[in-house]
Amino acid sequence: MRIAFVAQPIDPVLPPHQNSIGLIIHHTACRLAAEHDVTIFVNARHNDPANVPDDGITYRFVSDWPDTPVLDFLGRFPNRFPQSAIVASDHYYRGYAGRVAGGLARGNYDWVHVLNFSQFMPLFKRRAPRSRFALEMQCEWLTQFPPAAVRRRVQDVDLITGSSGYIARLIRDRYPEIADRCHTLYNGYDDERFSPGEPRGDARPTRIVFVGRVSPEKGIHTLLDAMERVVAERPDAHLDLVGPLGALPLAYIVGISEDPKVQALAAYYDGQVCTDYEAYLRERAGRSPLAGHVTFVGGVPQAELCDWYRRSDVLANPSFSESFGMSLVEGMATGLPAVATRIGGMPEIVVPGETGHLRESGDAAGLAADLLDCLQSAARRDELGAAGLRRAREVFTWEARARTLADLFS
Repeated sequence: MRIAFVAQPIDPVLPPHQNSIGLIIHHTACRLAAEHDVTIFVNARHNDPANVPDDGITYRFVSDWPDTPVLDFLGRFPNRFPQSAIVASDHYYRGYAGRVAGGLARGNYDWVHVLNFSQFMPLFKRRAPRSRFALEMQCEWLTQFPPAAVRRRVQDVDLITGSSGYIARLIRDRYPEIADRCHTLYNGYDDERFSPGEPRGDARPTRIVFVGRVSPEKGIHTLLDAMERVVAERPDAHLDLVGPLGALPLAYIVGISEDPKVQALAAYYDGQVCTDYEAYLRERAGRSPLAGHVTFVGGVPQAELCDWYRRSDVLANPSFSESFGMSLVEGMATGLPAVATRIGGMPEIVVPGETGHLRESGDAAGLAADLLDCLQSAARRDELGAAGLRRAREVFTWEARARTLADLFS
């Protein structure tokens, strides 16, 4: 098959500096390229044409002119041009979409696989009517955007996938007319990169790691609340925050969510709590009782990420919004117990009491109790971690994801 992936215009896809969606596209495409002719369309603004890897994939570098300067200008007037309406509109990154559509028209692809941007689908279908189209949702946009617009965009889509059963169910429930075209397609982890290190021995567990974007929807403020309780009982405990610093734009998740808990996170944007989330977290972490117990690591290359898991004893993900939860799978693949919230796709990854624990989002006391359970002894940590490792290897690999997608295409 000739397969084209269309990356979001905001994604760095080329290694080594991919974001999460870039990783998903690249790993899936690499495995499909062993048997199929695979192309990825990427935004040249975020992907350097001089950095093309020798991975059997064809890359098409597309300009986003005039999208970025126009969006930057509109962003100066949020009251006049609400960002949530811009993101949901047919014209969002229209310049990028138009240039990709031209490439699709000339490419004679059997399947075109688009990430999240449903607004691209009618244009792509008009320009490449002989291709079949798949729309992959790694977020809740299909059930957050105006239903009439979504129905028009997906009416000719041949396949819709959700990164978790949670996302797929949301779509089926909202649009039963396309339920038979909607399937679950889990993300994975790189089993050549993420694996347990040397046995940790009987040393008392002390180190907690969070891996992900440091943004309000990820619940780092709840994790700091929980850490205050943890260090009160375990003064030797330490938290590493590993991931890019800086809040995701309000319009992407918080500003369009229907979940009251997620909507309440607007207080971390509009000044009710703060306007600078990173500065707010650093100030909190720098004062007693957390002073000296929290490290802001920042973003790290994928090649170094496994080392952070291996030097840790438990993985925490206190998110308020999570379509899948890739850090949970990566942490489990390195033998860590996972402490997470009962949100989105994370209950499909963590088995409570077996591979880790789940709590309601915002429950700092419960989160602290679960972290302390994982830190109580090396034996407890290793018991949960071993079960998580088995589950990661059995269910969540890039090979399994690529096989599932190829079967759906077939």
